Amino acid sequence: MTYPAHESVQNRPHLPEELDIDGHRRLTSTRRKLTLDVLTGVSEPVDLSELAAGIVAREDGVDAVDEASVSDVAVELHHVHLPMMTDIGLIDYDSSARRIDSCPTRDDTQDM
Repeated sequence: MTYPAHESVQNRPHLPEELDIDGHRRLTSTRRKLTLDVLTGVSEPVDLSELAAGIVAREDGVDAVDEASVSDVAVELHHVHLPMMTDIGLIDYDSSARRIDSCPTRDDTQDM
């Protein structure tokens, strides 16, 4: 919806503060959704390479994955997706150890 330039900002509808549109927007990526799928319910820390292999397997629909694909996905996860997911509180990613220390439970992801 657009508003005329002369209309007061005060007359425009406001979204509730508790609605985190930016957080939901960050979850629109298929790769971030697959990240949650791989991590959901895992109770132990997960190494970045293990997560990347799980994502590649789901994306390609295979059990065996090649190292080049895993490496490419790991780089993208490390630099883009995992920091975003950490920022909105979905995971706890230790970038220096390249390890996800806490993962979502099934209840955490039901509304996504």
